Amino acid sequence: MKVPIEWLKELVKIKASPEKLAELLTMSGLETVVEPGNILEIDVLPNRSDCWCIRGIAREVAALKADCRLQTTDRRPKIKERKDSSIKVKVEVHDPKLCPRYMARVISNVKVAESPEWIKERLEKAGIRSINNVVDVTNYLLLELGQPMHAFDASLINEQTIIVRRAKQGEKISTLDGKEHALDGDMLLIADPAKPIAVAGVMGGGNTEVNPRTRTVILESAFFNPVSIHKTSKFLKLRSESSIRFEHGVDWDVVEEALERGAKMIADLGKGFVLSGKVDKKAKEVKPKVVTIRPERVNRMLGTEISKVEMLGILKRLGFGVKGNKVAIPLYRAADIYREIDLIEEIARIYGFGKIDASMPSTAFPDKGVDEGDNFRQQVREIMVGAGFNEAQCYSMVGPADFVKAELSADKALKVANPLNIEEGYMRTMLLPGLLNVVVHNLNRQVENIFVFEIGKIFIPSGEKLPQEKWVLSAAAVGSPFRSALDKGAAEYSYVKGVLENIFQSLGLPDQKFIESRDPFLQPGRGSDIQGLGLAGELHPEIRKRYGIEGTVGFFEIDLDALFKLAKTERRYKPLPKFPSVSRDISLFVPKGVENQMIIAMIKKSGGELVSDAYLFDKYKESLAYRVVYRNPERTLTDVEVNAMQEQITTALESKLNVRVRR
Repeated sequence: MKVPIEWLKELVKIKASPEKLAELLTMSGLETVVEPGNILEIDVLPNRSDCWCIRGIAREVAALKADCRLQTTDRRPKIKERKDSSIKVKVEVHDPKLCPRYMARVISNVKVAESPEWIKERLEKAGIRSINNVVDVTNYLLLELGQPMHAFDASLINEQTIIVRRAKQGEKISTLDGKEHALDGDMLLIADPAKPIAVAGVMGGGNTEVNPRTRTVILESAFFNPVSIHKTSKFLKLRSESSIRFEHGVDWDVVEEALERGAKMIADLGKGFVLSGKVDKKAKEVKPKVVTIRPERVNRMLGTEISKVEMLGILKRLGFGVKGNKVAIPLYRAADIYREIDLIEEIARIYGFGKIDASMPSTAFPDKGVDEGDNFRQQVREIMVGAGFNEAQCYSMVGPADFVKAELSADKALKVANPLNIEEGYMRTMLLPGLLNVVVHNLNRQVENIFVFEIGKIFIPSGEKLPQEKWVLSAAAVGSPFRSALDKGAAEYSYVKGVLENIFQSLGLPDQKFIESRDPFLQPGRGSDIQGLGLAGELHPEIRKRYGIEGTVGFFEIDLDALFKLAKTERRYKPLPKFPSVSRDISLFVPKGVENQMIIAMIKKSGGELVSDAYLFDKYKESLAYRVVYRNPERTLTDVEVNAMQEQITTALESKLNVRVRR
C-alpha cells in the first residue's frame, strides 16, 4: 500500500525523516520502503486489516513515537440536511449473516465534474487514477479510513430500492470493468427490484454507474462478511481495492463515519446537498471485547522488566481502552486481537524486539531429570558422523513390498488399524529396509559413495494393547570408504566391523565378540552376530538384487537399548607411559573355524602383562598378520626379553589353535 507522507502528517504530527519512518514501521512488523516523491510503500500483513488505510498507519506511528500526537480518530462532520419526500432510498437486507450492517444516504442536485487538484494529486500518489468528483471521494476515504463505499446513480435504480441478497444461480452482471460475470448462489449481491446492480464488496455494476448526467447519488457504506467477499473475489477472479479491505475485515464504527464524511464531501464538491433520512440496517449491536492483561505474565513471556505504566501506555497509544487491568479491544482490531497473548505481542513489537535480550528458553521441568537415553543416542550419533556417515530419517510405516524384498515376515509386524494407503500398512520391525531404499534413491542419482545411518524405533507386537518399542541403530555403506576416485575400495564386512569396533571402543566396550552368523540377511561367511546386540556384515546377494543394487553393501543393525545398558559412562584415565614400547609382527596361516578374537585372546593370554596391545593389520587370502605391542611400565624392555616372549606366543598359537606361523 502506498502512503503519501504529506497525507500521513495530516493525521499524526511527526517530524521524523521518511527513512526513519520506514525503519520504525519495518521494525514493528510492517515492512516499509521509501519511494520517490516522499511515498511510503508498506507491505501490510494479512492479519493487520487496520493498516489498510492511512489512519491505521498514523495510529502505528503515534504508538511507536511516544512524543507524536494522533489527530482525532473520528472526524465526523456536521451535515445540514434537506428534506425532500420525492427522493427516499429504501434498503432491504435479506441475508444479515453476510451483511450485518448496511447504510445509505442520498445526495441530491450534484454536478459531476473533475475533482480538485489536491484530491487528484493524492489519489495519483497512492496509485489510484482520478475519475470524477463523486467516485474520487469514495476512493479518497477508502485510502484514508479503510472503508470502501460505492456511489449509485439514483435515477438508474428501480423504485430507489436497494436489496442485499444472495445471487440466483446463473444470474449475470456486467461490472464497471466492462466484463460480464456469471454468479452462483453463495455470492452476495446488491440489486434493485428488477436487476443486479453490484457484486457486494467487490465491484459495482455498469448499469448504475455515476456519469456526467447524474444528478442524484445514493451512497452506500456497509460491513460485509469477510469470508464471503474473499470467496466471491477468488471465484470471479476479480480483485479490487474494495475487496482487499472487505475480505480482511473493516471497522464496524467507521462504516457510519465514512458515510457521513463521504456525503458531505460529495455535496461540497458537487455543489449539491445531503437529504435527510439516513438508512442504517443493523442485524446486531457490536461492542468491544474486553481482555484481562497481567503485567507479570507479560514480563515472564517476553523475558523483560517492562513497567505496568509503560505496558498500558503502549496499549493506549494503539487506541485500546484501558481501565485497570481490563483492556477493551477497539473494533478496528477485532479481526486479530482475541486473547491476552495477542496483547503481549502488541506490547513486544511497540516496545521493540531489539530491546529484548536473546536467550534460550528454559526447557527444564520440576522433578524431571535429563533423559540419559537421549544423551546416549546423541553420543552415538556424533560417533557415526565422525566416522563419515550421514544421518537419514525413514518412515516408521512400511508396506508389504518392503517385507518381500527384505525377506521379512509381515505376520510378525504390527498392522496399522487405519492406514492412509497400502504402502503404509505396517509398523517397521527393522530399520535396514528403509536405509536400503535411501541407498537405491541415491544410486539412481549417480551418487557412488553412500554412507548412511539411522537412529530410530522399531515396533514389536507384545500381545498387549501397546507394542514393544526399541531404539535401534542401523547403517548401510556402499562404495569407497575413502571417497576417492583413485582408491576403489569397497565398504565390505571388515569396514563396517571396524566402524562398530570404533563405537564399542568409544563407549568403553572394547571386547565385544563377533561370532560368524548364518542370518539370512548376511552373505555366507561375510557377517557376524554381536552377542545380545545385533548383526553386521555384507548384505546377502539375493536381497541386494531385489533392491537393484549391484555393488557390495556393508551394514549393521544394533539394539541401542541393550547397548545403553552395557555402555560404561565412567572414564578412567592413567598417565602416559614413561618407557618406550617394542612391536613385533606375526604372520599366520589360519585354518577354517579359527576367529580373529580367538587369536588376539591367545596372544594376550600367552604374553601376560607385557603385551599392551595386539591387533590384525594385514590379510592376504588365508594369511593374517598381527602386530604385538610389548611394554613394561617400570623399565625399557631388551631385545632378548621381547624375542623370548614372541617365541612363547608363537608356540602357544601353534599348539593351542593349530595355526602355522610363517617364519
